[in-house]
Amino acid sequence: MLAPLSWLKDYVNIKSDIKSLTERLGEAGLGTEEITKTPDGDTILDLEVTPNRPDLLSLVGIAREVAAVEDTKIKYPELKTDLKPKKGSFILPLKIHPNYKTTPRLTGILINNVKVKESPAWLREKLKKLGNKSVSNIVDITNFVMYELGNPIHSFDYHKIKGAEMWVKQATGGEKFESVDEISYHLPKEAIIFEDTEKIFDLVGIKGGKNSGTYNSTKAVFIAVEVDDPILIRKASQALSLRSDASAIFERNVNKGGTIDALKRTVDLILELAGGEIASELIDLKEREFNPWKLTLKLNRLEFILGIKIPEREILDILERLNLQPKSKGDIVEVTVPTYRNDLQIEEDLIEEVARIYGYNNFPKTLPSGQIPISPIPYFKDYGIDEKVKNILISSGFSEIYTYSLISESDLSEVDINSEDALRVDTPVSREFEYLRPTLEVNLQKALKQNQINFPKVSLFELGKVYHGKTLDKAEEKYHLAGITNSKSFFEVKGILERLYKDLGINDDPTQFIKASTNGVYFELDYSTIIGKRSKQKAFVPIAKFPPIVEDLAIVTPNDALIGEIIETIKKQSNLIVDVSLLDKYKDTRTFHIVYQSPERNLKNEQIGEIRRKILKSLKQKHGAHLKE
Repeated sequence: MLAPLSWLKDYVNIKSDIKSLTERLGEAGLGTEEITKTPDGDTILDLEVTPNRPDLLSLVGIAREVAAVEDTKIKYPELKTDLKPKKGSFILPLKIHPNYKTTPRLTGILINNVKVKESPAWLREKLKKLGNKSVSNIVDITNFVMYELGNPIHSFDYHKIKGAEMWVKQATGGEKFESVDEISYHLPKEAIIFEDTEKIFDLVGIKGGKNSGTYNSTKAVFIAVEVDDPILIRKASQALSLRSDASAIFERNVNKGGTIDALKRTVDLILELAGGEIASELIDLKEREFNPWKLTLKLNRLEFILGIKIPEREILDILERLNLQPKSKGDIVEVTVPTYRNDLQIEEDLIEEVARIYGYNNFPKTLPSGQIPISPIPYFKDYGIDEKVKNILISSGFSEIYTYSLISESDLSEVDINSEDALRVDTPVSREFEYLRPTLEVNLQKALKQNQINFPKVSLFELGKVYHGKTLDKAEEKYHLAGITNSKSFFEVKGILERLYKDLGINDDPTQFIKASTNGVYFELDYSTIIGKRSKQKAFVPIAKFPPIVEDLAIVTPNDALIGEIIETIKKQSNLIVDVSLLDKYKDTRTFHIVYQSPERNLKNEQIGEIRRKILKSLKQKHGAHLKE
């Protein structure tokens, strides 16, 4: 949110220099991203507004925050009109059919005999500093009041509302709509619209229509200030990839009690800058009143939550500066929350308000107290296992990556998965991020291709979530471990996974999870399942005191001989054989690496020779294999 200092000073007397002011605002939760100077010497603050504070998407809202942190008074814009037509004025008819589901409140009025023309210099200059181009006096006034008070306002050419009758509806989906800037859209289902007897003339809360905008020929206007459903506005905005300053405010929950003040301010400026006269009674359609609400704050709870005791006098002063009208009732303070503070709903919200204005930097520095837990909490996750798994893969030459959980429909087809079998997001950011991934393969394949540009040999892995199921109620979230490599063979990957299984105490064979891929070898494991199979019982084996004897035997084997069976045959010939592995292969020859070791004594060549003879005899009998000569 851009805030020109000259404009802010219309509402609040700023006592601090810019550096001190932005630091103090930052401590209170309103950060400053950038400070720029304009050619005329003005200073513009680019403020970072959090989603729960739509009141700060207005100059008056920011001025209120400045007044609170600087302990000064705010000057609100003067509202002159009583929103009533003068006696004997010509009254313009307009029948409105509300929809309180989509638009809980619609406030408006008709003004006749206006003159649409260029805005005065002061108005054009103020909007320019916010990055807005001047359009006309009527449009500029509605934008000015939105930036000033935080309620979006829209102006319609009254004579373009056919039949002087309008409905607040939702789009059925696919309707064509041409915006005021002559761009055509096909409306998404459930978008809020205004419709007259012939046409849709407004995409409510987002963009006005070309067929109802105010132009130089406009003589009468309908000024509308709505309260629209934030979820419906957000969905339509995302579906159309269309975002406006007005939709940004509506998405965050607009001030429901501020529509009449915003209308009064707009009417005052129109009568001043465009002439005309009020031509209807105030229109204020709503099912219920939108009034301030009461909250209570227990002083002893505030002290317990914050861990410090703030004098009651100072607490009351802070709440007063926030326009919460505090009333002390013994150990309880009752406040009245204005309708622009939708974020204040429970006692903890008030405690946070006191803390941030008091200043977190004013809290004394203390060491945490309490007991060190001796048993894991119920929802404890042992990240040590994850680190162990990751370290095994990293030490084997793989690099870890993190990728998005959302993928496109074309991504699913790349791995032969039907999009109907995957979970789709109702309101995707774009078509590239539409489905929750049921596999890690898509992103790993992409990452391999991208990295191959600069690195010819790549080995990547990811430990992340995948999502199975067609509907949300039957969806299942699981962790998968997957890897891809163009620099390791099938057998190398198999060996790495076997080592992983061994270290986790799992007896299964991981071969079934490995496959040849377009750019190399790929594996994907159901991590949630294999972790559940790991053995938690570990036997202590002391380090052997006596050195091993190592030898490599080159064995000629038949083509149909299985390496795993040969290794098992070798191991069974003596309990002094502690490890057997395949070292190399060439044509019909397999070289096995054998380690002999005794926990009780040094081994002699005669003993090794006797075991070797047993190995060769057994291999010949069971597998038709023999020692290469």
